Amino acid sequence: MLPRVTALALIVLLCSSCGFKPEPTGALPAYPQTVRDALGRQVRIDTAPRRIVSLDPGMTAALYRIGAEKLLVGRSGLESYPKQSLHLPVMVTNGRPDLKQIQHAQADVVLVPESMVPTAQDVDRLQLKAAAEVYVVGGNSVSQVENDIAAMGLITNHADASRALAGAISTAVGRVQQSVAGQPPARTYVDVGLVTPGTFTIDPTSMTGDLVQLANGTNVASEVPPSQPVTFTQMAGLAPDVYLSEQGQGAMLSDLRKHKATRTMPAVVNKRVVQLPASVLNEDGPRVAVALAQIAKALHPDATVPQ
Repeated sequence: MLPRVTALALIVLLCSSCGFKPEPTGALPAYPQTVRDALGRQVRIDTAPRRIVSLDPGMTAALYRIGAEKLLVGRSGLESYPKQSLHLPVMVTNGRPDLKQIQHAQADVVLVPESMVPTAQDVDRLQLKAAAEVYVVGGNSVSQVENDIAAMGLITNHADASRALAGAISTAVGRVQQSVAGQPPARTYVDVGLVTPGTFTIDPTSMTGDLVQLANGTNVASEVPPSQPVTFTQMAGLAPDVYLSEQGQGAMLSDLRKHKATRTMPAVVNKRVVQLPASVLNEDGPRVAVALAQIAKALHPDATVPQ
């Protein structure tokens, strides 16, 4: 029998001759990191960013939640939480990135919603002028929010916290879905702006559309172009059971009762016209599961929806 030390040495020699390499020990370096954004771009972060401009309110809030708020030097101006973020300088003008402000901030990374840079060419222009890496935030589905939050963790070296947050969101969303799964789908119309003679509705591929679907609702206006107003006559033909209206922008029950076409809609007859804040209908950050719960409760008032 071979001595124990000799036998171990022989095993190591045989493994090395077969191409086996021992696993490295110790923590892997945090950078470089490569993440995929909403446009499918591979965004490479070579070194730890020191200054981040977030033009997406959801990701601004997410950076606070994962403990990376000290990196923030600019925001979108649409943030509603946390309160600390409201002290950051606004770097959006007329719905577009304010390049002078961003350049002055000397940002290493700029987080920008897809609505501001819909194409790779738009991103390239912003990246060149801002002299910073640009990450495009999706914000049109809950799964994209979870992906963006996970990416924020890798970008800022807060991966554990971001994974925990994304996991908590996924779990909470699953609970809301389960609570309304036994309910019949609610035929839903979403009003985001009252005009004459009708209203504007949502883009079915938007975050609001995803939240309505996850809340076991059916968007009755899914075939209607969101850029065109829906007349009250058209709306009556859609016959929604629930009418979700953006607070301060959409119609109230009293408005719909004034029009002959809409006063007989099921949602009006049964007083199922519910006003919700824009921050709920368009939430794309850490509170997305809370927003989903509010929408689910509006669509299914008899269900026990976790809050």
